[in-house]
Amino acid sequence: MNQEEQRQLEYAIDEITEIAKGFGLDFYPMRYEICPAEIIYTFGAYGMPTRYSHWSFGKRKNRTYET
Repeated sequence: MNQEEQRQLEYAIDEITEIAKGFGLDFYPMRYEICPAEIIYTFGAYGMPTRYSHWSFGKRKNRTYET
């Protein structure tokens, strides 16, 4: 992620936060992390068993790493 993209992301986060406050939403401070796609896929495959419970998700993940 280059500096311009990071600035755009920070701006979007500020805008979203202000809109949420404008609706009167009460929320905890958010912590954002930028992660590579492989980390997100792994989290999805192993960290969310109620969403990714079928064996084919692991099969698809393994196929992704082989290519």
